[in-house]
Formats: sequence, C-alpha cells, structure tokens
Amino acid sequence: LAPPDGQRPFVGEGAFGEQDAGLFHGRECEQVRVAGMWRQSRLSVLHGGAGVGKTSLLCAGVISQMRAEDAHVLPVASVAHRPAFPVAALSEHNAFRLAVLSSWYPRASPVTISELTVGAFLRRHRQSDRSGRRLPVLGAIDGAEALLRTSGRHEDQRLRFLEELAAAMKEIPDLHLLLVVREDAVGEAVELAGLLGHAQPELCSLEQFGPEAARAAVTEPLKRARGSGEAVAHALVRELRTVRMASRVQRTARLSPALLQLVCAHLWEDLPGDADIPAERLRAEVNRVLADFCAHTLTMIAADHSVPASTVLSWFRSAFGGPQGRAGIPEHRLYEDVPRAVVDAAQDYHLIRARLRGEERCFELQHPRLIEPIRDLGEAAVPIHRPGPSVRLRQARLALSAGDLELARRHAEAVTRACGEGELRLLADALTFLGDVACEREDAEAALGHYREAATILEAVPDNAAVGWRLAGIGRVLLASDPSAAVRYLQAAVSRLPQELSVQTALGKALLDCGRMRAARAVFEDVLGRDSRNREALSAKRAMTGIG
Repeated sequence: LAPPDGQRPFVGEGAFGEQDAGLFHGRECEQVRVAGMWRQSRLSVLHGGAGVGKTSLLCAGVISQMRAEDAHVLPVASVAHRPAFPVAALSEHNAFRLAVLSSWYPRASPVTISELTVGAFLRRHRQSDRSGRRLPVLGAIDGAEALLRTSGRHEDQRLRFLEELAAAMKEIPDLHLLLVVREDAVGEAVELAGLLGHAQPELCSLEQFGPEAARAAVTEPLKRARGSGEAVAHALVRELRTVRMASRVQRTARLSPALLQLVCAHLWEDLPGDADIPAERLRAEVNRVLADFCAHTLTMIAADHSVPASTVLSWFRSAFGGPQGRAGIPEHRLYEDVPRAVVDAAQDYHLIRARLRGEERCFELQHPRLIEPIRDLGEAAVPIHRPGPSVRLRQARLALSAGDLELARRHAEAVTRACGEGELRLLADALTFLGDVACEREDAEAALGHYREAATILEAVPDNAAVGWRLAGIGRVLLASDPSAAVRYLQAAVSRLPQELSVQTALGKALLDCGRMRAARAVFEDVLGRDSRNREALSAKRAMTGIG
C-alpha cells in the first residue's frame, strides 16, 4: 500500500529534500544540534563520510525546522548548481558565485548575480522581523570541497569568490555560514575558515546511524504507509548490521543511512507488516538488492568513464571484497588499476567513503554489510537503467562542476534524446546547457547551434523572455566573429527584453564593432541614463572616446 498522500515512504538512492520532511526520522538530536550551532556561530562546519546523510539532515531536518520558526534560512547551496540560463548572455560571470547565489536565491536574475559581489547581493536581500529588526541570514554551502581545492580551469574565479565571501562575512555581521564537507576535507575546511576570518569554526561530525536511530528511520515511514512496522524495522536493521566473515559473524555498531534507504525503497512493498520474516529469506533479499546495486552502479560508472565494465567490476571485488575493504585502502593504490574519476564516482554513488588515516587519505567500503554481495560480483556488464532526464541533467551539471566536459556533454545529449513531448522546457534547458559546455570548449559553432535550437523550442513553449536570453547569448558569441549578425540577434533580444540593460549594452558593443558610432553612442547613453554606474557601458563609452 502507498502512503495516503501517494508519496513512497523511502527516498531510495537520492537525498531527502525539504518536501520529504515528513519521512525523515532518526536524526532528531543531530537536527537540534546543527540548528543551534548554525544560529549561534558565524561560521560552522558539518562534516561526515559520503552517504551519511548530511544533505538530507540539512534539507529535510534542519531547514524545515528553522522555517517553521520564521528564521531567514536560505535554500542549501551547491557549488555544482547552474541556473537554466545561457552563460554566454552574461558579459562576465564567476561560476562559483553564480552557483551559490542562484541556489540561495533561485528567482534572482543571473545578470544581477554576475554584476554584484556576494556581499552587495546579500545586502540587497536582507530581511527584517515584524518589529523591524534585521534577521540573521543563515546560508549553507553543501559539497564545499569544491571551494577548498584548486579548480584548474576556474582557479582565478575560485580565489575571487573566496575573497568575496570573506568580505561578506566581515561586512555583514549577521551572516551565519555553514560549510558542509566530507570527512576527509575537515582540515581544509578549518583552513578556509581562517581565510574567512574565523580561525576556530564550530565543528559538528555526523556519524552513521546507531541501531535505535536506524529502526526509527524505518519504523516511522512504515507506520505512515501501513500503520505498523516495528517488527520489520527490527529484523531489517538487524540483518543490515550483520557482517558474515569467513570465520565469524558479527554485528556492527553503526549502519549506513544510504544503504538503509536503498534497501527499504526496494523491499518495503514485499515486506510483511508485523509478521516475522524468515531470516534466510531476508538475508537473500538484502543480498539481492545490494548485489544489484553494486553491479548496476559499477557498470554505469564504467560506461560513463569509458573503462571496460569487466575491469571496474574485477577491481572493485578484489579491492573491497575482503578485509582490506573494511580497513581502508590508501588512495594511491586504487589509482594503479582504474582512473581517479572512477574512484571518485564510486564515492559519489555511496559505494565507498574516504577518511584520513594520519596524513594519508584512504577509502573504505560504505558499510561492511556490502562485503557479502561483493564477493559474488561477476565481471560481465549488466543492463544499465539510467535515471530520468531531469536527474540526468543534474548529473551533467555535476560533471561540468568537476571539470569533466566530455561526461557533461554525454549526459546532456542523453537528456535531449530522452525528453518526451511534454518536456519541452527540460529539452530547452539541456540544449542551453550543451551550449554552455561548447562555450567552455571554445567551440562557438556548436554553442550557436545549441542556443538556436533552444530558442526555437522556447518559442513553442512559449516563453518570450527565455527566448530573448538565448538570442542574447547567440549575439554575444557572434561578437567575436560576425558583429553584423550579432547586431541582428541582439536587436531581436532587446525587443523581447527591453528592460535588460546588459542586452542593450551588448547591442551597443556590436554596433560599435560594425562602425556604427552614432547608433552605439545612443545605446550607451540610454543605458547610462538609466544606470549611471553600469560598468560595461562606461567602459565601452570610454573606449569610444579613445577612438573618436
């Protein structure tokens, strides 16, 4: 039976969102502790291994609680977030600032975000209570590891963003920032805190479930779905804590929330209410779910990174199927057999987790209960069941954030093939994203093609403003090679977005490049008449003075 509201009682492999607050159980103490830390400290760090439930705790637990208390708490930001907006339409942008601020303020214009520092933007959006007192701004950045390590293509942007964030912490005394990182990045997070002016941030470690919390995480959703669940919860948690080694059987003190949700999501419809479950049947069912998850996930990782599935499956079984998988394997040894991207993906999909052993980074199994099904892994690829197009597009954004342009492109192209007739906007978003990837590759021709196709689809939606932004992106791309064509596209964009000064300014630059000085001057003067401090228009007008 489904829950009364049609919602499944377990989220499965994904994280809990704010909409899942009614299903989120077992973290009541941690929820109170993190909420209190966040309110009281200017800078705090929540850390824990991959799959321990940091994102779920924040979204479904802490934020839901704080919204009910009328706190000014922002949505959780992700450094991998990208708005459905053609970045080519921006005169300039900082990828980190765009990701964080558009996560915190999803309705904000990417143009405004691109033009303001973090501090200036936050000051514009401060809120007061009924008595007029300023409310503290509570902002969290999930996956903050991306801010802690060099970024290759965007290293200058990363450093500038950190400078802006430090300035914002200084300028806005009621800004409370929470950084969420994996366990092996705590030291770097503390170093970053020093750069942000807080050498001693508050730290909170999130551990795997204890038995009581794990049972609550199963029992309460089952009660909501069918009115009972205690017996099933006890049996399932007991089985997931049971590790069968060659010479002995033992029960772990902790249990992975990610694996618990995975197993429950696959088995809950087949489990009896409060009737006893034969132990061997439950063991076989749990092994089946975990073995399918491992085989499918590893095959998918192999396909994503163009490595033979047999290589990845054999590597994982030999590396993590024995005692060493529980004890921890130094990362340099893992990279001898598969690319680093494969190891990182195995952690992202919650098969393994990283921890520090002294100064050395090691990887261990997400939970020892995986050892039993891993031993039986074959080496043949299994059929891959990809997620829906919206999830796949999110994977594309994560790949781009990690610097893997090719994987990002492949994911997004798969989205364009999977979208149905009722998913025109998602199709346009995927095409826009492909245009952004082409811009990263400096492939102007491909970017133009993707933006044009997205504009055509948005005409059919219809969404006049969204079409205008794609036309603006096309116009800015054409500025470098064909200013006459850029003028045509930007004039069309201006007709759809008459209040957007950045589009007007781009048109002025195109006119200037075509030698149409009088028309360009008129555009810039109009822009400056509405915004006397418009940097792009001021710069262009100064350039005209030098020419003239």
